[in-house]
Amino acid sequence: MLNVEKVSMKPKKTKSEVPITTIWKNARMVRVHSIRAATREILNLSMALDVVKINIIGTPSTGKTTLALTLAHLCHKMGNIPYTVKIYNRDDLLNFEETLSRLQPTNHIIVFDDISFLSATAGKRQIDKIQKAFTEIRHLKGGQDVKIIAIFNFHYNMAVSKYMRQSDFFLYTSVGSSELENTLNIVGKKYQAKILEFRRVNQQALTTKKYSFSLGKKGQKFTYDWRKPFAPLLFWNNDSLRLVVSPERKWIDPICSTCQNGVQGESIKSNADLKEFDEDRKRFGISIFRQALRIKLFNMGVETYSKRVKQAMQWIDNKMNESTFDIEALAEFYNLKDKATRLDSVKDKKEKKT
Repeated sequence: MLNVEKVSMKPKKTKSEVPITTIWKNARMVRVHSIRAATREILNLSMALDVVKINIIGTPSTGKTTLALTLAHLCHKMGNIPYTVKIYNRDDLLNFEETLSRLQPTNHIIVFDDISFLSATAGKRQIDKIQKAFTEIRHLKGGQDVKIIAIFNFHYNMAVSKYMRQSDFFLYTSVGSSELENTLNIVGKKYQAKILEFRRVNQQALTTKKYSFSLGKKGQKFTYDWRKPFAPLLFWNNDSLRLVVSPERKWIDPICSTCQNGVQGESIKSNADLKEFDEDRKRFGISIFRQALRIKLFNMGVETYSKRVKQAMQWIDNKMNESTFDIEALAEFYNLKDKATRLDSVKDKKEKKT
């Protein structure tokens, strides 16, 4: 008689080894509340699409502009490709065609701060021109297609035309009682409890300067200090709705030349000592350094190439529109190879010589 060993088909329950909370720059937060995870979703979609649009919605003084600056910073910092940041006002939007004509042919994160005024001050013809220009936003001068992440801020869901409020992602800094139904129409009625929880958390933050979330089924709670450094938000990716928290951009990185130079019409107060900067860069040699600086400035939207180089770039664009190229083979043909390097290796060589 055969001995048959009975095997249970039910997998053993094991406790998750992933912690519920995490640390970001010495500030503890709930892991699933990560604004960086939301940013990764935005960047992943940007790799698949030429233009990604984000709507930030909330009543005045609830942190829409602060959130837009944080998102723009995280997108250019976490992205696998270089982005330049541009922050525009209402006049730039009303003259959208002219605004686009000033953009260099590089990848952009564009923030339009508070477009709620459009329906009140712009005529239908002007709005139609803005909408048409936005459909062509990725085709910048020189015939080059680029990646665009566009962030629009407005006060409530129906504040702008149907076309302008269409978006790949929505972030809510507040959901008023009059906006509950409109928000449910966007995210779905199954998320009513989640929205009500967000409203409770928001009210708690405003009145007590603290806000708490329940964790799991054991009655555990996690409490944040409001805006020290995190503020609560709702994040909708057209598939699921979740609560996230976000800090100010300056908390992440006090200094960011990319973001600071993106503010239109604002003089930049430089705190850099250019003589000291130039003395320190001598480790590279002037020719190599100028080439590297030109590339960096171009990625930040500042074009410093000579007329002949610009003509060559446009010629390459035209050729690439006519034929399909293997980019790696093209680079190899002209002996342009990526070489592994480290910044400290330059310093080490300099120290060895001395």
